[in-house]
Amino acid sequence: MGQEMSLRVERAQFDPVNGFLYYVIFKPNLQVGVDEVQMTSEVEAALSLTENGDLADLTFIVPKQYRNPVALSFVCAEGRGSYQEPHVYVAVEGSSGDTVVRAPGRLDVDLAGRIVGMAIQWQPTQSALA
Repeated sequence: MGQEMSLRVERAQFDPVNGFLYYVIFKPNLQVGVDEVQMTSEVEAALSLTENGDLADLTFIVPKQYRNPVALSFVCAEGRGSYQEPHVYVAVEGSSGDTVVRAPGRLDVDLAGRIVGMAIQWQPTQSALA
């Protein structure tokens, strides 16, 4: 049995105009910005954020064309996330969220049709979920 790979999340510095930008990396060893992304798909995500703005967990509805084992292979591998049709649930190990918000996201998909990462942009002016 292999060692469990934890989920990687990159967060850009807060920008007053664009807010917070997160990039959730599902594919091991993915180099953000390298030409692995062939397609993208817009989604809405619900995020749980820590007190200092780090991502604690997220959920989103998987677009119909990606509701298959190949597309979800990196998302659900090695305990990174779980899939309950049509939702994906992902938790960041060791994090606990204080606030839940909605934010637009973009799924990045490789040539083989696998979701490799997800970009999320959240503006603090967007309201928290009740």
